[in-house]
Amino acid sequence: MLLTLGVIGVVAAITIPTLISNYQKKVISVSLKKAYATISNGFRLSEVNNGPYSEWPQGSLLDYDTFWNVYINPYFTGSKICSTMTKGCGYNSESPEFRKQWSGALWNCATGASELLFQLADGTVILYPKFTNGPNGEIWYSYILFVDVNGPKGPNTYCKDVFPFNRGNGKLEPIECTLTIVENGWEFPYDYPYRI
Repeated sequence: MLLTLGVIGVVAAITIPTLISNYQKKVISVSLKKAYATISNGFRLSEVNNGPYSEWPQGSLLDYDTFWNVYINPYFTGSKICSTMTKGCGYNSESPEFRKQWSGALWNCATGASELLFQLADGTVILYPKFTNGPNGEIWYSYILFVDVNGPKGPNTYCKDVFPFNRGNGKLEPIECTLTIVENGWEFPYDYPYRI
């Protein structure tokens, strides 16, 4: 009898963390798929009114207010700009270390002047970095954008709940760890390299 209870206890101890991890993976993968659909649809609607993404103004011709007020905000109902990660988006930190963890060191800028950060009505947070790479040193919005599918809830870590996408050709394309999940049918693969 004692042996049987001991075995059940060991099995339960092994199973419960696995069940919790599997549940978290499912919640994040469903949120990722929903965020992808919402963002793709918003950009498609913007292109209906504003023309193809490839023809949008670039560099110094596309200032922060125009990008937000003309090309983004009207197509994402209930969205709002976050002045910083902590002000408006609800994160507990925006230190360089936190930003490095959040973006996987791909983007760890320290000020809102170098990004467009906004939150959708469901809490999803989207970061559009800006960088200088125009032929005359103009500021351009990056083709890479980061999507935190559950906003400030956590873990707020690259490839765990923050996923990169590319908009280089106008379409929202999954890249890196995002692509791994998409190619696995919007599920975390067994050998996913980031522990959830």
